[in-house]
Order: sequence, then structure tokens, then C-alpha cells
Amino acid sequence: MKAYFGASFQFDRSLLPLYQEVVANLEKLGHSIVNPHVIDPDTELGDGLSAKSLYKRETILIDQADFMIAEVTKPSWGTAFLIEYALNHGKQVLALYYKEAAMPLPMMIEGHPELYVAHYSKGNIKTVLKKNMDYFVSMAKRKGKLVVIDGTDGSGKGTQTELLLKYLDSNNIRNKYIDFPRYYTSFHGQMVGRYLSGEFGSLESSSPYLTSLFYAMDRLTARDEIVDWLEEGNTVVANRYTTSSMAFQTARVDKEKREEFIKWLYDMEYKEHKLPKEDLVLFLYVPVEISQKLIDQKASRDYVAGKKKDINEANVAYQKEVLSLYLELAKKNKHWEVIKCVDSKGKLLSIEKVHDKVIEALKKHEIV
Repeated sequence: MKAYFGASFQFDRSLLPLYQEVVANLEKLGHSIVNPHVIDPDTELGDGLSAKSLYKRETILIDQADFMIAEVTKPSWGTAFLIEYALNHGKQVLALYYKEAAMPLPMMIEGHPELYVAHYSKGNIKTVLKKNMDYFVSMAKRKGKLVVIDGTDGSGKGTQTELLLKYLDSNNIRNKYIDFPRYYTSFHGQMVGRYLSGEFGSLESSSPYLTSLFYAMDRLTARDEIVDWLEEGNTVVANRYTTSSMAFQTARVDKEKREEFIKWLYDMEYKEHKLPKEDLVLFLYVPVEISQKLIDQKASRDYVAGKKKDINEANVAYQKEVLSLYLELAKKNKHWEVIKCVDSKGKLLSIEKVHDKVIEALKKHEIV
């Protein structure tokens, strides 16, 4: 793949040897850069071009690249602009920061939601690049779509997932299915089950940061499988995903700290663990009073040692807070669709009517 390499160029070129080492390791991994002049010690600032011509040259080069690597140890207005240009034109961007630098990582880089940020040293440049480049390559090969069906406990996710898979099969659309948490087939999924059975304490006593790790590691161990499915061109349907932790775990955090917690979850699962981002989230909206009745109709499950409800399901006030958070997330994210499963009088819609709404949302987002 072809990369555009951005770095501080003006006045101080003391980090040029580092830039050259980054590019050399990138090339060892089989990639190339479209702008080698950045690491050429004889290159003059602007190459004698006018400001307008320089702008045009660099943006054209970004257009030609598959992704961008930005060395951000030394602040640079030019690099910052080119990062935004690349992101706005659909390019993945990796921001590299040298661990031994005297100054801290700029907050605007650290807090950017779309940037992949990695700290590196002279000894691990190749490892850092390989991890991120492998992910960028997999993103470029991605032909399929990832659809998440989510909702509060008892909202009918399993039923609607089953109907959706039948629809995809009947329309000859390649598909794969995964259900989180994987209580019985995953080491970390089993840990989720133990947490939900109350073994590690109550909702109030256990740390949402620590319990989130059980769910996140369960998804991480399924990542390569999901990536392969997407590269094959499948529509991958997930019953729950990272989106569930953003509601269920965040609901256990003090309100003034929730934004920080959601950022931590996002960074861990999408940036650090490199989970594929979902293309569409279908949130099944069912009032808690109704979902509680539906939970009561479920058979007992082994992961809660025969109990009727796990510690999440048994707490009605908590379920209401989770529902509120789901609705907030749906408002903030354009790729979320709220599927109302009740009519104007609050009566539960038929399974078939809800399924029709699901298919309508898939067509709206050009999934099917």
C-alpha cells in the first residue's frame, strides 16, 4: 500500500533521522511513500513552489495514497492540516509520537476521535508500524458490512437476529453471525457469565473499568474471525457489540464522568484492540416495563447458575438508565437506527412488524 508521510518540516529538522527510520521500516513491511521529499535532507522548504502550488501538490499526493502516517512529536500546523485533509477524504491516519520526546503528546492529537495514535521508540518502530498497517490493510480489503442488533435485556434481539439471518439467506446475501457475550465458547465470555451471576460483587461494588475488560477481551478474541468474514464480503450480524458496553457499563459510572468513560471504551476497543467498526447499529426500543415481562418468560440459563435473571436484568432502575443511555447514543451517532418495537399506545408490536422495520433500516443504509 502507498502512504503519505507527514512530519514537521519547517525550521527544525533535528528529528529527520527518526523520520527516515520510520519510512525505512515501512518499506521493509512492503509499503511505499508517495512523498519521499519529506525525508530528503537536501529538500528545501516549499521546493521553490508558491504557497498555492505547494498546497495543491501535497493534497494531490494524499489523494494518491492509501493512508497517512503523521509523525507528530514536533508540532506542525502543516501536518495538522494535512491530517484533517486525509481524514476528510476517507484516509486512515496513524499519528506517531516518539516516547523519549521532552514535550507531552498534544491534547488535540490525543483526543481526536478518528486518529490512531501510537507511541514508539527506536527499538519498536517496525512492531508498531506492523500492528497498525496490518489493520489498515484489512480495512482496505473489507468488502462486507457489520450490522449490530442491540437493545436492553429482553428487547427481542435474538428473535430479530434469527429473522434477519433468514432474510439474508433467502435473498442469497452471504452472511455470518456472532453472538456476544460468548458465555460458553470463550474464556473471557465465561468470565462475563461469572460477573453477571454476582460472583465478583454487585453492580455497585464492582468497577465498570474492570468488568468492561471481560466483555472487551471476549470481542478481541473474535476480532480476526470477524475481519476475515468482512474481507470475504459477508454481511456480519452481531447480537450485541462494543455498543452494549457503551450503554450497560457507562450506566454504572457517575454522570459527570461518563463522557470520559465512553472515550476510554472507544479507544480501547476500536483503536487499541482494532475491532472493526460497525456499519449499522439497530437499537430495539422496548420500554423497561415490557422488557421485564419478556425476561420473566425466558428459561433459566446456565451462566447464572439457574437463576431467572442476572444482576443486570434484576435491577429495574439500572435497566431504565441503560435505556436512556442507548437513546442518547442513538442521537449522537448517524449510523444508529432506533427500531421502535411498540405502537403509539405502548403496546408491543408483532415480531413480523418489527422485522419489517429492521429490513427498512437496512435498505435505508444500503446494507441490502
